[in-house]
Amino acid sequence: MIKSEYFEIHELVPELMYHQIKEEVLWRLIPINLIHTIDAIKFHYPNGHMTINNYEWGGDRHWSGLRLAGQPFYSSTSQHSYLRATDSIFNKYNVSDIRRYIIKNPKQFPYIGGLELNVSWLHTDIRPRIHDRILTFGKPLSKIK
Repeated sequence: MIKSEYFEIHELVPELMYHQIKEEVLWRLIPINLIHTIDAIKFHYPNGHMTINNYEWGGDRHWSGLRLAGQPFYSSTSQHSYLRATDSIFNKYNVSDIRRYIIKNPKQFPYIGGLELNVSWLHTDIRPRIHDRILTFGKPLSKIK
């Protein structure tokens, strides 16, 4: 069983799942490429916090990993619904700078297939790349060359 080096399972799954399913079972549900991706981002941006879900610490982030049908922000077409996406916030880094770096250095993050632009969080997902390019969606970032 592969676990994240930096994150606990409750940071990736909804609270209901976390309290009803054994941790080792939950880790087996997480795609290895998602674990490698979040660990690679945290390794590259080691200072401060990279927060996905923080409900176990009394925070307000509950839906930044897996989203289940009937829960807030669920969409059947979202990568979150298939445990292929996370939304992260950082307290020591600018998210736009992180996005720019990932777009300019895709080989350092080989499993990222999608990035959402111009939001206050870092949405990364592990959808397959087409022609080895990361899909960006939302309004385009300026000055990416």
